[in-house]
Amino acid sequence: VGDGLRALAGGGTAATPLPAGAAAPGAADYLAPWLDSDACTACDECMKINPKIFAYNANHKAQIQNADAGPYRDLVLAAEKCTAQVIHPGLPRRRDDKDVEKWIARATPFN
Repeated sequence: VGDGLRALAGGGTAATPLPAGAAAPGAADYLAPWLDSDACTACDECMKINPKIFAYNANHKAQIQNADAGPYRDLVLAAEKCTAQVIHPGLPRRRDDKDVEKWIARATPFN
């Protein structure tokens, strides 16, 4: 993260600064997923894929509740199914999952 803060799974930043010159673990190749909640149409496609990752907020708009509550492929599948095209899977924190490079390639149009 350019400002020296740790990236969170939901796309925000934590208030814990890193030592000068230090990078967050995997910072060079991790991009937190994000979702444009305001444009969500509540189609339920992401909820069908993984209701532990996605949840509705008080306005019945989808949000990423916990990006680490399932495999990266669930973020990609949700982005592909999203009728409003508001899900952006980012790049996975872990690169040792099965077929991760395939899922990264499929995520590219949505990031």
